[in-house]
Amino acid sequence: MGEILMAERAKDQKKTEGDKLEALILKHEELIPSVQKTSVMVDLYWKCYAYGDELKPHVEFLDGIMLSSTREIAPSCVENVDELIERQEKSLSQLDSKRNVVVDLIGKGKVILEHPDKPKFLEGNVKRIEEGWDDTKKKAQERLKLLNETKDAFIGYAENNETIATEFEIAEEEIKKVKKHFNLEAANADLKKRQDIYNK
Repeated sequence: MGEILMAERAKDQKKTEGDKLEALILKHEELIPSVQKTSVMVDLYWKCYAYGDELKPHVEFLDGIMLSSTREIAPSCVENVDELIERQEKSLSQLDSKRNVVVDLIGKGKVILEHPDKPKFLEGNVKRIEEGWDDTKKKAQERLKLLNETKDAFIGYAENNETIATEFEIAEEEIKKVKKHFNLEAANADLKKRQDIYNK
């Protein structure tokens, strides 16, 4: 093609222009590896940022479950505990329904982590979803266990409350039978006499 363009040019101009063209081609050939590396890095970083965007709603979901599983509670009756148990079971059910998605995301992140030029933030993202999943699941199960134990305690209290009240009534009657009635003023006067005798 260069021959066609240069057909009507002078011989020395043909050589000069040909040398310039060869230099330009050589420069472009030298740039090819750099451009290819840049293309690979752009693709890798695009995947990493897309992965981070994909993780965000799942991390927020786990944070919400973690918050509901770790906040302080003080149920006042067995009905409140039942409601909290129902919510916690729902949270665990939601966790279980998202398990496959989270496992796939963790696997996808680990595949990207295998790339030697991966960005530093990627490892933190993968670790956050992996540890977040494990911690959230554990805390949610612990909270459900605590709530069930609390419910059992409320039921035990209610069942034994009448027995305890009856026992207290019986004990008070026994105390009344055994208890002596003292005249406090007479006791003070008697004490004073005894101390006077003793001190003489």
